[in-house]
Amino acid sequence: MTGGGMTFWEFLHRLGPGWPDQRGWYAAALFVQTCAILLMIAFLPGLSKDEFFKAAANAIIVTGWVGFAVAGRDNRLDREQVGQALKIAEDQAVQLRIVAGTASAAQP
Repeated sequence: MTGGGMTFWEFLHRLGPGWPDQRGWYAAALFVQTCAILLMIAFLPGLSKDEFFKAAANAIIVTGWVGFAVAGRDNRLDREQVGQALKIAEDQAVQLRIVAGTASAAQP
C-alpha cells in the first residue's frame, strides 16, 4: 500500500501512460514465465525427457493461466447474490424472533 489507500498496482498504473493495471501485470508475468519455460526446453533439450520438469512446467503454466481466467471474472453478480442471501437470512431471523416472541407471550 502506498499513501492514500492506493494499492501498489494502482500506483504503478497511475505513473503514466503505458503502465498496465494489475491484470496487465499478471498477464505479462504469465507470458514471460511461459516463454522462459519454452526457452529452457529449447536450450536444454534434456529437460524435455525429465518427467519432474515436464510435470512442474505443466503445473506452472496450467495453474497460472487458469488462475488468470478466474481472476478475470467479474464477481459483481456473486456479491449481489451473497447480499440477497444475507437479506433473506436476516428476514428469516426477524420472523423467527417474532414467532418466538408471540409464542412466549402466549404462554401463561
